[in-house]
Amino acid sequence: MKQTKYLFDESKMTADGCVSVSQLQTFLSCKRKWQYNYIEGLKPRVERSYLTIGKLCHKGMQVAMQELWKRQQNKGGGSTNWFEEVRNFGLSAMRIEFDAYMATTPLLDEEIPDVEQVLADAESVFCQAFEEFEPWKYEVITLCDKGHPIPALELHFKVPCPPTKGLHGYIDAILRDKETGFVWCTDYKFRKSLAPDEDEAFNIQNAVYSYACQKMGVDITGTMTWQHVNTPASDPAILKDGKISRAKIKTTWRHYEEFCVNHGQDPADYYIEMEEKLRDIEWFRATLEYRNKETVETIWHECVVPAARGVKSAWGKNANNFRSMYPWNCRVGCPYQSICQAELRGYDADAIREREYVKRTTRNEGEATESALVPAT
Repeated sequence: MKQTKYLFDESKMTADGCVSVSQLQTFLSCKRKWQYNYIEGLKPRVERSYLTIGKLCHKGMQVAMQELWKRQQNKGGGSTNWFEEVRNFGLSAMRIEFDAYMATTPLLDEEIPDVEQVLADAESVFCQAFEEFEPWKYEVITLCDKGHPIPALELHFKVPCPPTKGLHGYIDAILRDKETGFVWCTDYKFRKSLAPDEDEAFNIQNAVYSYACQKMGVDITGTMTWQHVNTPASDPAILKDGKISRAKIKTTWRHYEEFCVNHGQDPADYYIEMEEKLRDIEWFRATLEYRNKETVETIWHECVVPAARGVKSAWGKNANNFRSMYPWNCRVGCPYQSICQAELRGYDADAIREREYVKRTTRNEGEATESALVPAT
């Protein structure tokens, strides 16, 4: 096989002088937010790092799809129970991630049950999501690195992006639909609510991934943002007479059916009403976006390269990293609201820096481990 171009060589390359996709997104949303994050290196002060359902499920998808690729390399050889076995590889990886978190995170005894519930919920979400993803429909694309076949999974790339030393990022998966032959650059998202399909046209992350695929010589049909709700199916209530409530709740028929069996009820007594009632609850959405080569090139040259140029110049001493003040940009999810408002209103911003933030000493895609944080004095 021919060497795939522009793969990030972890043994030889560093990200120094490069920009990441997440850095570009931050810069485009608000230059002052970017300054707080990347120049000052501020991170909200927390007692410990968080373990999320999304992070665990993402790890499960990564490892399960890696195992699926290995079996594909075997030309179909293996167990007839391959789906359960592949899924279980994902579950095992989630538990390893959880155990590593528990081993390195000091917790009070009363906190442990809540953290263990995160794992239980993540396992439930992952099992449901992996089946709804229908992995049997896809073939993982195989690439070549240093003479060896590798799966197009968690693909770390670095492509030229002047005037920086390159733009790097991670592609979750590149998959071929076995029925249509279409190849999708795929991004998994586990979130509280599903984003509308209309948002995808403005998704610069997937536009960058499309450009990276072109540079790597991977011919894709388009991008697929595969999102799933990050909450598990709910249990129905048990009524005073021992029957199961028929109220519509956020659950699946399969979960409702298992709940009936586990509580001594015959699911057939509930099927006609509840299966139909629960059928229209949306748990996942696959948003497909077709970008032709010309569109990808235009987005790259008119959006990405100017933003990268802006990032480069924003490191300068006299850079004017102004604020983008919009309610949807500031109030929803910006971790720098307090310090930003303090500076605007003439409050003691230095005191807020020290009280509410810590400084990174190392960086990994905009994040850092707790050991890499020092007080923001």
